[in-house]
Amino acid sequence: MDFRLGEKAEDVKREIRAFLEEHFSEADRKEAAEDGGGHDWDLYRKLAAGGWVSAGWPKEFGGQDRNPYETLTLYWELCKAGFPWIGLLNNGFIGHTLMVMGTDFHREEFVPKIAAGEIAFALGYSEPGSGSDVANARVAATPDGDDWLINGEKMWTTTAHTAQYIFMLTRTSTQDRPHRGLTLFLVPTDAEGVEITAIHTMGGERSNGVSLSNVRIPDSYRVGEVDKGWSVVRFALGLEQAMGYADLQERFIQNAGAWALETGADGRRPFEDSRIKEQLGQTAIHAEVSRLLRHRSTWLAAEGKDLAAKGAMTKSFSGTSYLDDAQSWMDLVGPAGLLKEDEDGALAEGNFDEAFRQTPVNTIYGGTVEILRSLIAEVELGLPKSR
Repeated sequence: MDFRLGEKAEDVKREIRAFLEEHFSEADRKEAAEDGGGHDWDLYRKLAAGGWVSAGWPKEFGGQDRNPYETLTLYWELCKAGFPWIGLLNNGFIGHTLMVMGTDFHREEFVPKIAAGEIAFALGYSEPGSGSDVANARVAATPDGDDWLINGEKMWTTTAHTAQYIFMLTRTSTQDRPHRGLTLFLVPTDAEGVEITAIHTMGGERSNGVSLSNVRIPDSYRVGEVDKGWSVVRFALGLEQAMGYADLQERFIQNAGAWALETGADGRRPFEDSRIKEQLGQTAIHAEVSRLLRHRSTWLAAEGKDLAAKGAMTKSFSGTSYLDDAQSWMDLVGPAGLLKEDEDGALAEGNFDEAFRQTPVNTIYGGTVEILRSLIAEVELGLPKSR
């Protein structure tokens, strides 16, 4: 069985590595990590100029018609390089969703501007009281003539401080089951009544809280039917969840393996310790399974098959296995594992510390593991709804 992604994907790998070599220095990588915002407009526009922002989109929408394997390779290489790519990822999801589920106005007004690197979107799902259980969203959207008034609070709205719009889930009805009263809107971040506050995570990221007070939105900025936004958010979340964290896991095992083979001050290599060997093996297995799950989701997309809950499987497994590995490594290496990249004595280029801080929130982004497992049970196994 051949698990390679094909010659076109190999071409993308070479092209993206050349792009990074020219435009993304080591200083840029460290600056992006320090900033934690996940989006750099200068770098983003350079990607857009090369057609990479919309690489997998149809040509009629400003894309390059690249296949899912090429798109996977693009994201994989950028993530492993430490490129600030969250904005790129959001825009890819939202652009694709607008092409499939939006109106002609959305496809004509927003999609070309995303492709050109002119605008960016943040995801506005989570709230202080509902977290990743997006069906319990409480931000209220009420009709007011031909417009809507939006009120409430959103949390973990990463890139909202640099984006022009938030792809926002709102509550438009409380008369039925929670997921049947949701509606999606495109909310301008500069609209009157929008206030964005920085939230810094222990993983080193800068996220945001968003307060909305009588924010007036025209009905043309609504995506999908009123009260039927669950199908829209499920489509967008399926694209996001199918990504998982296999690329980060691959970088982690490479750094951990290189460190294990280094000769220490005592003349010995960590690899000589049987516990290190065992953990390397376990981490490599987790990284490989995560990679294959992500490849399965990509194959389904390439074949035009229904993703169902396969994306949830990818995200659930990679998120939990990466967390388990990060914690196990910290137990093995001890306090030195907490040293950051530029600190004296840092191990594996600071990757132990980075993963230890980052992985707990990875099990929350895009839906908590508990919710994803419920989704897998319902969709893939046909079990009764758990909530």
